[in-house]
Amino acid sequence: MRALYKLTKDMEVKLHTLFNELQDLKNKARELDEENTRLRHSLAEAYRASGIIGAVETSHTGIGFMNLLELYDQGFHICNLHFGCKRAVECLFCMAVLKKGHKSAVEQG
Repeated sequence: MRALYKLTKDMEVKLHTLFNELQDLKNKARELDEENTRLRHSLAEAYRASGIIGAVETSHTGIGFMNLLELYDQGFHICNLHFGCKRAVECLFCMAVLKKGHKSAVEQG
């Protein structure tokens, strides 16, 4: 009977250790998610500050690109991954579309 008690006690200690490791992993995942969000916001701000979005509005671009820009400003994705879905945060893929459109507008202008 003592052997069974010792086995259950050992298992309880192992489960407690595993639970602590799981909590640490969960906290690290949360921290990485928060950092990822912060970095996405920083990159989006850098795109905005560099004038990519503002310059596109004043250049001579096609009506299609202006429509995409308007959709993006209204809070929708314009990237091929989530096109038409509502955006909760800035999207790097959408920003890449805007940057590509800006480059082609500069080349045309």
